[in-house]
Amino acid sequence: MLKNYLKIAWRNLLRNPVYSAINVVGLATGISACLLIFLFVQHELTYDREIPNSQNIYRIVSNINFQGKNDRFGLSPLPLAEHIKREIPEVKQATRLATIDKQTIWVGQQPFMEDHLVFVDSTFFEVVPHTFLAGNPATALNGPRKIVLSEDLALKFFGSVEDAMGQLLSFTRYTYTVTGVVKPYQHSHLQVNAFLSQATRDEAIRLGKDPAGAAFAESKWLAMAFYTYFTLHTPESLPNFEEKLAGMVKNTIEPWIREQQLSATVNFEVQPIQEIHLDNSLERDISPSGNKAYVYIFSMVALFLLLIACINYMNLATARSAKRAREVGLRKVVGADRYHIIKQFLGESILITLVSLILALAMTELSIPLFNQLTDKQFTLSSFLNLEFILTLLGILLFVGLAAGSYPAFFLSGFRPVEVLKSDKSPRSGNSWLRRTLVVLQFTISLVLIIGTAVVYSQLQFIKNKNLGFDKEQVLAIDLPVGDTTVARHLSVVMEQLKQHPNITAVAQTGNIPGEDLGRILVLAEDKDGRELDKTMNVMFVEPGFLRLLGIDFVEGRGFDKSIPSDEKGAVIINQAAAKWLEYDKPLGKRIKLIDYDAKVIGVTEDFNYATLHSPIEPLIIVPVKHSNGYLLTKIQGKDMAKTVAFIERQWKAFAPKHPVESFFLDDFFDQQYKAEEKMLAIFGYFAILTILIACLGLFGLASFTAEQRTKEIGIRKVLGSTVWEIVLLLSKDFALLVLVAIALALPLAWLGMQYWLQDFAYQVQLSVWLFVLASLGALVIALTTVGIQAARAALLNPIQALRSE
Repeated sequence: MLKNYLKIAWRNLLRNPVYSAINVVGLATGISACLLIFLFVQHELTYDREIPNSQNIYRIVSNINFQGKNDRFGLSPLPLAEHIKREIPEVKQATRLATIDKQTIWVGQQPFMEDHLVFVDSTFFEVVPHTFLAGNPATALNGPRKIVLSEDLALKFFGSVEDAMGQLLSFTRYTYTVTGVVKPYQHSHLQVNAFLSQATRDEAIRLGKDPAGAAFAESKWLAMAFYTYFTLHTPESLPNFEEKLAGMVKNTIEPWIREQQLSATVNFEVQPIQEIHLDNSLERDISPSGNKAYVYIFSMVALFLLLIACINYMNLATARSAKRAREVGLRKVVGADRYHIIKQFLGESILITLVSLILALAMTELSIPLFNQLTDKQFTLSSFLNLEFILTLLGILLFVGLAAGSYPAFFLSGFRPVEVLKSDKSPRSGNSWLRRTLVVLQFTISLVLIIGTAVVYSQLQFIKNKNLGFDKEQVLAIDLPVGDTTVARHLSVVMEQLKQHPNITAVAQTGNIPGEDLGRILVLAEDKDGRELDKTMNVMFVEPGFLRLLGIDFVEGRGFDKSIPSDEKGAVIINQAAAKWLEYDKPLGKRIKLIDYDAKVIGVTEDFNYATLHSPIEPLIIVPVKHSNGYLLTKIQGKDMAKTVAFIERQWKAFAPKHPVESFFLDDFFDQQYKAEEKMLAIFGYFAILTILIACLGLFGLASFTAEQRTKEIGIRKVLGSTVWEIVLLLSKDFALLVLVAIALALPLAWLGMQYWLQDFAYQVQLSVWLFVLASLGALVIALTTVGIQAARAALLNPIQALRSE
């Protein structure tokens, strides 16, 4: 019986090549797109799952509220790890991790510039296990000046894992001994090239060699410097841990804050390590995070694509019901009951889906290189050929096969033999309402995606063209080597040399640049009545020429001046947002105290977007400090840009030959902050095109069958004098009405959806009515063109052939 069903199904496929091709190509395209999105979604949802015991590894998230302003950090206080390990018995082990700026590392005399470096406690590998290719995880970081390399860095530096052990790596301040090599995690928020022993920093503070670190440590429970990870003896004890953590805040931290006479509140959250990647709500997180909303959006897009492909099958199958009516009638006459007919049609549907699935796998394999470019990932189809992926394929096969074939199967199997054998037409036409509903649903989904793509594009263009309050164009930034005091002392020499070039209009040093995360520190600010208020504010450490180089304007006061000695040690500049937040009517001369810096406000800048446009402009303090790390900025004129950049790099190499040149343009750096949105736009755009193509493919099939069913009518109308244009309008008007209904449904849905998406931006493009109108007209034109081509073909037939066709 099964063999007979398969034979009939296969013959039907071959007998109706156009119908079969539309179904197979439509389903294959939908399934292929769904598989690509599955790869992306699975990748995002499985971060950190490869870490052993990851279900029992947690991180502390800190919430700090100063004067009603709440900040949520991935960072936590300096003494927290030791305290919870000692005071809360549910904790098995706790450890700290601190990130490090990009460093120059010397292997012998060969310099390398490396990032993704961290300081960690010796207990780190007990909490977050790593596979050691060499060395002992229990002792690798016991003591100062020890380093554990990733396998990639060990191979880069020494050629093999074995040769790396015991080698010396020179940093600017210390020389470290390689005591271990670990296999790096490929799918984790912890993308680390090297682990340095935290004991090195602790020793420097103890011996008075790190005064800045010592001053920071004095902030104790407000020193947000480390990422704190911990494990519990059993995951079931997590509620008890959270209760005791809250008790520790009440009994230990709050009394300390009152003792310091600060108006702050602190509380902590527990974050499972598997949830870190998709939490993009934190400030100063360890690595770029994903976006849970995008995972949901793309999952819905995948479902919609499958749904549209299934709708095509259902529409075409029900439209062809007249062609299969006699077949069903004859089967029932010879003894087939409805159950067997349902099985036959569902089997045909599953067979078509199976053929489509095989084609979809081939299409997916061919599309993966482009998809990798869009998502900035390294997907391969073979890497996902595991049990979960195979079960997903089987699920798609059954879901699409049953969903697409269910209505045709139950509809066709319900035909009464007496009625269908009297005529070659379907005995009832009640299925037309369903076909119309499905077409409306298809184009509603397609139009929502098209409008979504247009809005995302408009927002990105708005971001790129918005006046940020400073000039980021043609500004070249060079990374300054961290901790090299010789470079810091003589930096003014190379700055003067650069200024001599006719195409360089300004040179300045800065500790921070717009677009990167700034430090947020505790300050004591004089209020309008002369009292001291404790506040947390963003701070930029800059050299006097920085504001002038970027063209940042002043509302009142002045910039830093090297010729005024008091500016170096006793002056700060604030932005308008800070003046408003501090309620300053006359901000000039107001006193603001930082950790070890007592200064007066000498100027107020216009508000400029020093952070991304996701966030509103927040209060900012600008401090004149020369750093041994940070950036050297050069403003370049538009003439001979490449030659000028080459000149800058030559001068730098001559000035600091021990350090590689690491440079970038400020506008490129700032635009990189919107990379996630650009990827979303590209993916959205491609899948929007796919949805409209699949929908039009189904519309083409329906138009073909409509024209075929009305062949004799078309012939009679032509004989009676109807023009080709009139016949095209006759065949197209019903489809046009369906698309108009879809537009009416899609517009409010797209409006609401994009208003929700735009909430993630503090500065938003205004949703234009014309954008929605043009997208709707585009969809209508595409749909009518698809139908019109088929209608024109039918209208151009010879009337004699049309009248003989039935």
